Amino acid sequence: MIYWIVRFVNNYRQYVILTILILFSLFLLSLNPSKQITTLRKGSFLIYALFNYIKTPIDEFVYYKKENEILRRENSELSQKLFELKEFEDEKEELYDLLEFKKQNPINYKTAKIILKSKDVVENKLILNKGLRDGIKLNAIVFNSKGLIGYISDLTGNYSVVHTIANHNLRISVKNERTKALGILNWDGEKFKVYNVSKSADVKEGDIFSTSEYSSLFPPDIPVIKVTYASKESETLFFDITGKALSEMEDINYCMIVEPDQNTYNLRFIRKK
Repeated sequence: MIYWIVRFVNNYRQYVILTILILFSLFLLSLNPSKQITTLRKGSFLIYALFNYIKTPIDEFVYYKKENEILRRENSELSQKLFELKEFEDEKEELYDLLEFKKQNPINYKTAKIILKSKDVVENKLILNKGLRDGIKLNAIVFNSKGLIGYISDLTGNYSVVHTIANHNLRISVKNERTKALGILNWDGEKFKVYNVSKSADVKEGDIFSTSEYSSLFPPDIPVIKVTYASKESETLFFDITGKALSEMEDINYCMIVEPDQNTYNLRFIRKK
């Protein structure tokens, strides 16, 4: 250790001597009581105080800026965790509903997980993690504990494609569960519309429309939409009816699959307000 100190002093002795002399000079100046030195000392203190006065807000600004960045990052991470927890909670509730549906409806069906959602104005599709190897067939009906989702339109060994009811080219024969009024359901690219319901029929907001016995693709009595708007003020002979899907695409992660010819009468679907 001493060797390194001696070597450092020998290599930088000029700088060491200069530093010692400057410090000694400053010490002597501090002891000098002359008016000039006192004025110089006061001026130095004033400059230091002014510099510190200017520097403090800058330091605080830099400090709070860093703190805000840290808080913003932590807030973003917490928001992401809350979103994930909400997703887990929704998924847990969905699985619970599927179990309740199975208890109330002892029918033969297969359960699948939705792994991809494809949204479009004309038609919306889902990709499921079950395919031919799992016994899935074309035109099989896809639904969940709340109502109809769609049908199987394409298959591979391990995956299935679902054409959802949100499909402009798909028309479904439906009936009002309360009054048995018949109509034709179609997706117009933004919302579900029920056509050809006579103004003499009894339809009101909150009514449920299910698949009817006249549907060529779906078995009867599967809930499809809930009426959100019903008016007789149109110039035609029919109601102007708008509805909301009971199984909304954004909310579903799992589904059930049954063969199209399987008896689905008297199934007890889960209704939540």
